[in-house]
Amino acid sequence: MMMRYQGCILINYLTICIMADTLTNFELLEKRVWQGTPKYIFNSRIDIDRLETFEIAYGIVLSESYKQFMERFNGGMILAHSQSFYTDMLEDEPDGQKWSSYYFFTYNEVLEKYRDLRLDKWLLGDDFKGVYPIIPICRTPGPEHNLLFMFSEKGLNAESPVFAMFVNSNISSCVQVASDFNTFLGWYVNSEGFPPIGQVTGTISCHAFTDEKNIVEIAGQKETHLQIIKRSTAMLKLFPDDSWSYCTRGNAHFYNREANLALNDFNKAIELEENESFFYHCRGDVVLQYGSARKALIDLDIAVKLDPDNNMFLTGRADAFLKLGWLDKALADCNRILEKDGKYSLALYVRERVYKAMGEDELAQADSDLIDELS
Repeated sequence: MMMRYQGCILINYLTICIMADTLTNFELLEKRVWQGTPKYIFNSRIDIDRLETFEIAYGIVLSESYKQFMERFNGGMILAHSQSFYTDMLEDEPDGQKWSSYYFFTYNEVLEKYRDLRLDKWLLGDDFKGVYPIIPICRTPGPEHNLLFMFSEKGLNAESPVFAMFVNSNISSCVQVASDFNTFLGWYVNSEGFPPIGQVTGTISCHAFTDEKNIVEIAGQKETHLQIIKRSTAMLKLFPDDSWSYCTRGNAHFYNREANLALNDFNKAIELEENESFFYHCRGDVVLQYGSARKALIDLDIAVKLDPDNNMFLTGRADAFLKLGWLDKALADCNRILEKDGKYSLALYVRERVYKAMGEDELAQADSDLIDELS
């Protein structure tokens, strides 16, 4: 059954309502694309599984209307001119197709740009820790290449608004331009691909939205081991040769008491990146807990040789020395750490046990007392 859609936006505090007659926004856009409208350049549909894998891999939740758009069109644009106008132009030329249009990113571009923003902790600052919640969806026309984005809907009770980051030579501003993606799409289609988003005023800023909806707190919620395993497995579907995803999943298996699965992942991580010290430390730790201390020492020693000043790696090797009964070597590693950092608790725990094994009860008690003070 056909539906009537009405979307509203705020422009200079006046409400402008967009009517799409008897077609939904998606149907209207599809109709124009299928009719071969020369200015409408959109891509073939993609499998919804790819979008869901993206969500699981990064711990985010995409807007349902945005997922519907991506599943049907996988990005694209409405051109300012007919395609013949752009003959022999490059995309990054001032009048190129993507340069001069509102360009919705393809799935692969969203994934790439999301990873870049996540790495830079864009808009959230260097202190941000957690699941990065900002999803880039579109680039605006012009030299500034302003960005349209949405928030992950994890923990939200409604669809995310669409926000725009406006940048010029003097200032940057980040404001809501539509209440949700479906509303923005209606505005976009009915304005023939060029909605006047710069005229939107009186709406919430993205910073106020993150505060109101507790975006940072939700993003920082601790994951369970099973959630980490699920997310890392999805990440490996996206990037099969990502050694760190194998390592992350391996540690989650280890803490979930699945030693064999952990070893399989650490083996694969080392196969992909044989000079990464942390991978050897992780594999050695599993073997030390569930297998042979002598065999574990091989990996733990490699980790120290690759990164000689790493306190965690030295502590791991000291623990292996202790379990093998090589007390002098264990004590030497602990002292090496504690000479640099006298409050490094992991080394104090191991040295306390070394002193007890040596019969040095007073020294062991001194370390135990210091550990209690630090806890």
